[in-house]
Amino acid sequence: MPVEVKYGHAYPMVPPAIYPLDPVPEPVEYTQARFHVMGDGSLCLLQDAATWTGRDSITDLLLKAAGWRIEYTLLKAGVIEAMTINGIVTDASHDHLIDEALAQSPPSDEENA
Repeated sequence: MPVEVKYGHAYPMVPPAIYPLDPVPEPVEYTQARFHVMGDGSLCLLQDAATWTGRDSITDLLLKAAGWRIEYTLLKAGVIEAMTINGIVTDASHDHLIDEALAQSPPSDEENA
């Protein structure tokens, strides 16, 4: 998933903002807890400010962003009603739903060829 990572002046004490570039959440999805998207379109990847210590790795956030992409697809496919609190990267309870979402999606152009 392509993302844009923006490091603010307070980094590393404040985590960088991660913006998904494909897919881009719809503005109506901003600030809805079930989508985990902030009001500016960046991803909400931490439960609270204390979760980021300043010693954390951006890699952890990128893994969560990749997990967000999977959950976003599941949510848009109607397989789940909301994203998980901890994220699919560390919570395997929704792994079986990926096959269900794939079964509901239309075949790609490559699959039709």
